Amino acid sequence: MKSIAARFFLPLASVAFSLILGAVALGLFWHHFPNATLQLFRWAGSIREAVFTGYWPAQYEAVSRGLVDERLIVYMGFVIAMRVIFGILLLPVYRRIDRRPQPEFRI
Repeated sequence: MKSIAARFFLPLASVAFSLILGAVALGLFWHHFPNATLQLFRWAGSIREAVFTGYWPAQYEAVSRGLVDERLIVYMGFVIAMRVIFGILLLPVYRRIDRRPQPEFRI
């Protein structure tokens, strides 16, 4: 890719697409497997408690508990899974196009 705009916007579009696919995958998973989704939320809650219990000062713990919610942990897991699946599905396309990485510039 020679265009600077393409080099900037294509990865950004990939991230945005993965966020949307992650939300759709979480919604579908929640609809079809509600018990498994509940277990994922419980597991994420236990992970959050293990990470944020007692190690942080009280002023930071309140903010971190607000930012790191069970739903966010599960959602980010689905987003990461969608990025991996999306990357695996695009591998044959990239090989067919024979896209090679750009040479690195020496500093």
